[in-house]
Amino acid sequence: MASHPGPRPADEPDEPALPVRDVAAGLDQGSRNHEELLHRRRAALRQDPAANRAAELSQQVLGWAQTLDAGERTLRDAARGALHSDSHPDDSRADRPIDRPQTRQALGRAAALLGAAEAAAVLAARSAHTLTAESGLTSTLVSALVPALVGELTAELGRPVAAAGPEVDRFRSLVVTQFPWLVHGFALETVDEAGLAQAVRRGAPLAELDADRLGPLSRGGCSPVQALPRVLGGPELGGASAEVQSLAKALLAAGDELHRRMAEVPEAPQSTPADRQLAAAYETLYAAAAALECWAGQPEPGRGDELWLRATLRGLLARLHRLLDEPAPALDAQAAEEALADRIAELAETGAPLTSFAC
Repeated sequence: MASHPGPRPADEPDEPALPVRDVAAGLDQGSRNHEELLHRRRAALRQDPAANRAAELSQQVLGWAQTLDAGERTLRDAARGALHSDSHPDDSRADRPIDRPQTRQALGRAAALLGAAEAAAVLAARSAHTLTAESGLTSTLVSALVPALVGELTAELGRPVAAAGPEVDRFRSLVVTQFPWLVHGFALETVDEAGLAQAVRRGAPLAELDADRLGPLSRGGCSPVQALPRVLGGPELGGASAEVQSLAKALLAAGDELHRRMAEVPEAPQSTPADRQLAAAYETLYAAAAALECWAGQPEPGRGDELWLRATLRGLLARLHRLLDEPAPALDAQAAEEALADRIAELAETGAPLTSFAC
């Protein structure tokens, strides 16, 4: 696709400051199990409460961890309820809600959204150390994406958590001002290969964060999204199933259309609702890139099965088409969602982490 002429975002802040949002204000933090899960997520996301010059980013990452925890607890409770609730007193297995296709599909769709949110958060937190010049953009993307996805997944389960607040529009407006750079970088496929490779190796040690390089804008664009064409054409997905490769290609095609529309957005002092919807679509594409690249970035013996990846990509592809106001993609009805629901029910019983994207 053609690059956008003159990458000069409007409304560039005079005094750059990372947006800060406590996305989990008011969430219950009572149970010991919750504290253990939160501790695990803080470690997984490399949240450092002692950071000084990176305090804003540190606070954001803690907010992501708390919101992800709220989503996981809702999913876990829903899975346990579906597993143990019966319609009749004879305790017949066939009467359990978890055995109803509609319930299983809802659980699977909700789980896929949680996986997408966690993949994006883990990559954004790790890449602050390795793609520091891009971290203002990615932290802004994820600060809007995580509460939005948690709100959607809890609504899918009929247990809505109002995690997304009015500041989401502010985050998305800041992304809109960077559309010219994002379009330009995507057209040129500009990627910090070394930084991205380090970021996607989950669990690998990271260098100390260079807080002096933190800022709200990324003039080089977004390496994970801009690497998608290379990932699809390279050996990273060589061992993936035909379904995963097909989903990845469909996501890239939707990404091409998204960037075409982003290139048409005029520079203006304020963003419009339509502009912010494109920013939400870009968040979705970032989450898809995070899921794909974190999976592909692991050594083959450590990748595990593709169930989480397949379900997550399916959910994100449907969301991306919806945000682009396009017809829903045609996906095989015999899909990963029901199998993922069965996996979630098993994990919910043991108290194990529900997603495969946590470090």
